[in-house]
Amino acid sequence: MENGFDGVLKSLQPAKPLFEVAKAMLCDAWEMRLAEARSAKDEMMRQLAEVEKQVEQMLDRIVEASAPSVVKKYEERIEKLDRQKILLQDKSAKLVPPKGRLEELIELTFMFLSKPWYLYEKGTFAMKQTVLRLAFTEPLRYCRNGGYGNIETSFPFNVLGGLSGSDSGHFGEMVLRERIEFFPI
Repeated sequence: MENGFDGVLKSLQPAKPLFEVAKAMLCDAWEMRLAEARSAKDEMMRQLAEVEKQVEQMLDRIVEASAPSVVKKYEERIEKLDRQKILLQDKSAKLVPPKGRLEELIELTFMFLSKPWYLYEKGTFAMKQTVLRLAFTEPLRYCRNGGYGNIETSFPFNVLGGLSGSDSGHFGEMVLRERIEFFPI
């Protein structure tokens, strides 16, 4: 039973070239999201500059105003613009993650995806339970005659298995061949 389970876990390990392609794809997707976040931050900074310009205009008007009710309205408007400015500053500060954040976030993920069997073999009991929960969508079932059957792997392993074209029975196909439609160019 243990040897069969070791085989199941080792079959989850993607081929190194495939893993490198998946890692490169993830890094590219991260860079695209980062570019979008930078663009959104630039837009917020533009809005912030516009708000600051409006505040300056209101301050100039307060200096010129003589009626207390008009001054009060200008001050209320400045308070509202200051709150908007603080909100824009907070949002823009949170948009772009700090440098090196990708590596921090995905280091353990890549280790898990590249060697789930190693983490299971060398890990504590809690780590073994975590590997089982993350690698499989449901508990494994063992049959004396047939071994492990109907193994349902989690999404990341399904994707990696589908990319490799594996027909080992441990991975689901990403797209059924009969569902692909070809259109003339």
